[in-house]
Order: sequence, then C-alpha cells, then structure tokens
Amino acid sequence: MKRLARHFASVGALSAATVLLAQPAPPSAPSGADGSPPSKEAWDFRGIKGEILRTPHYRVYTTERDTVLKGRLTETLELALAQYRSAIVDLPAPTRRLDVYLMDERRQWETVTKLLMGEQSEQLLLIPSGGYASRGIGVYYDIGLYGTVAISAHEGWHQYTQQVFRDGLPVWMEEGLASFMEGHRWDGARAAFRPWANLERFDQLRKAHAGGRIKSLEVLLSTDPKGLFAGESTAALDYYAQVWALVHFLNEGEEGKHREGLRTLLADAASGRLNGRLLANRTREEAAESIGRRIGPAVMREYFGEDLAALGEAYVAFIERVVGVGGRERVVAGESPAGDAGDGLE
Repeated sequence: MKRLARHFASVGALSAATVLLAQPAPPSAPSGADGSPPSKEAWDFRGIKGEILRTPHYRVYTTERDTVLKGRLTETLELALAQYRSAIVDLPAPTRRLDVYLMDERRQWETVTKLLMGEQSEQLLLIPSGGYASRGIGVYYDIGLYGTVAISAHEGWHQYTQQVFRDGLPVWMEEGLASFMEGHRWDGARAAFRPWANLERFDQLRKAHAGGRIKSLEVLLSTDPKGLFAGESTAALDYYAQVWALVHFLNEGEEGKHREGLRTLLADAASGRLNGRLLANRTREEAAESIGRRIGPAVMREYFGEDLAALGEAYVAFIERVVGVGGRERVVAGESPAGDAGDGLE
C-alpha cells in the first residue's frame, strides 16, 4: 500500500501525449466484463515477445508474463468502465477501443513512455510507481496484482474522460471522481466496484481530520495539485482524500441535495455544454480560471449554489460524520459511513 500511496501522491495532474506501437499475428485467454476471453495477437516490443489483448472497449499491448494479472486486468478494465458510465449518471461509451500498455517491468515502461510521450516523458518518468493515463492512453507496469488493478481503475477514469468528454472538468472534480471510481472490493477473483470501499482514501482523510489539516472548500477548489508534489507527499495525499470526500458529499450529502447538480455537471462536460454555460453565466475571470487553469469556484457555484460558505460548512460536517465512530467498519464493507439518505450511496 505504501507504493500505491507514493503513486497517488505524484501522478495527480500529470498529462501528456500519444502515438501507437504495434505489430500483429495470433493465439487466446482471460476475460472481458461478461467473462468472455479477449482476442489475442502476437506483439513484438523491441525483441521482447508480447501480445495484444482486445476486449469490447480496450486494446491492451502487454509484455506481462503473469497470466493471472493479464486476465484480471482485462476483466477489470471493462468492469471499471461500466462503473464510470453508470455510478452517478449514464455517460456515453467510447467510440473506439481505448489503448492500454501493461509492461512487465519498469524499464520497459520507461522505454514505452519515451516512445509515446516524447518531450513530456521527462516529467512522466518522475512517477515513482505504477503508471499514468495521458491523451486517452493508459500506460502501466506490474507492481503486483492489487496495486496494478487499483492504479488502472484510477487512471482509467482519466483515460475515459480524455477520450470521451468534450469539456474538461475542473481538477478538483476530475481527481475526486478518479478517486471515487477506484474504490473496489474483491468478490473471489473479481473486482466489485463500490466507491466507498477505499480504505486508503478513508484512512488519509481521518489522519488529515485528526491532524487539523482539512482545507476549507474555497482553498480546496483553488488548489493546483501539481504544486503539492514537490514537497512532502502528505499534502498531496490529503488533497486526494479531500476531493474523494467532496465527490461523495456532492453525491449523497445533505440527503442527496446536490446529486442532481453532480449528474448535470457530468452530462454537460461529456456533451460539451459545460464551458458554454460557464462563459454565459460566470464572470469572464471566473470562467477563464475554470476553463484555462481548471481550478477555482466557478463550477461549484454554477452547479451547486452561490453560497460557498454554507456549502463548505456542510462539507466539513459531512467529513466529520464520515470519520466518526464506526466509519471505518462501514468503509471496509463498501458502505456509506455518512448515514445520509438517498440512492447510490455505495
């Protein structure tokens, strides 16, 4: 879990480029979300034997030697995509297969990153563990079964929005949703996605709360997480825990009061209505900050209400309820620790 924490403390707002590496020829194995095996082709990566695995929505280029990990990952990618598209509101499917690179070890991952990402590879190679998604491609390497699956679920949300959403979400919402979507438990050999089933985020939120490090809503919305990665990782981990809690608050807090706004926001970003709405209804400065730098309160005010102080008080009260007595046990079970009414709480 420490490796995973280091990954999430450094990947955050990194984005980059794309290109394709490929060469085909046949064999057959593991599964899509419906249990059907992906199709297989041989793939040669600089003299290393690999394969291309195709599921309904993904094309996985891999040199991974662990057949269990390959099988679990191809299945989990499809299960995670189904979660992205239905957990909060119905969202569109990708119009073409999404490309994923799963490399057997870090040196291969570094080589692929240099080939795919060009000038931006220098920044991406600073990631200490796991991988990233950029310009609609997921690029990972084997850090163990559970760590690789968890990172692919988080980065997979970024890959999905990079390919499907016409307007970008603000960073606090994009990263909050990626953290929300990564939550899962294991049902035997299968990942069962449940947004609350995320002990890493919960434990960090509880530590931040106990340490008096919970940021006000206004500060959180205006924070650029890139600036948190230079120093100690605690600040970045606190940020991700807080934006994770923020999405849960907007999904179920105050008895579901904000859920319709959250659904509308995601639908607008996917369809390309978000930026136009901001330009029409917010000040030029607010809209520019949100559309250009992807931070600031414009989206919160537009979709959830003008009174940021009241929203902030309700959000902090929600966190206090979440980290209260019995909260951890409910998170372990994949259940909401907040106790608010409404549907979609798990």
